[in-house]
Amino acid sequence: MSSPLPEFVDPWRLAEQGKAFSGTIELKDLPRLREALMSEEGRAEFELRFERGDQRRVCIRGSVTATLVLECQRCLEPMDYPVDSPVDLAVIEVVEEVARLPVESEPLLAEEGRIRLMDVVEDELLLSIPQVPRHDTRECGGHIEALAADALADIQQAEETPEINPFAVLAGLKSNQKN
Repeated sequence: MSSPLPEFVDPWRLAEQGKAFSGTIELKDLPRLREALMSEEGRAEFELRFERGDQRRVCIRGSVTATLVLECQRCLEPMDYPVDSPVDLAVIEVVEEVARLPVESEPLLAEEGRIRLMDVVEDELLLSIPQVPRHDTRECGGHIEALAADALADIQQAEETPEINPFAVLAGLKSNQKN
């Protein structure tokens, strides 16, 4: 049941045939995903099965797995982010069909009656990226401690520095004019 990944497919025909695709895609071949990564190295593994679901609706089920290298927003260092994303998509022809989908299914709009399978894999990976990627605090603890120490030193220095009144210069000028 494993086949190479064609670029565009007719999901209705594939569901009638019970077709499945599995394999790997190089991360460097996914242009939208590359923008979110610190490293393009690696591969995504996928399995996509076409079948008929509720109400004879075409569904794509399977999984996408990969390890993505993201930038930790705490320490700004690379971090490995494992992805194991289940796929449960309901193919629709028009946006109005979304209201009739089961809650657990995500819609996939088949423009012109076809879909691009590489986009399905890339979308699953993009959706799995956290909004703010961060290491576990134990993993970037050394960096956090250094940043915290620097911040604390800056605060202490600011507290010890006498506050300069920005209007002191004007007061000095005013007193000079009176003399």
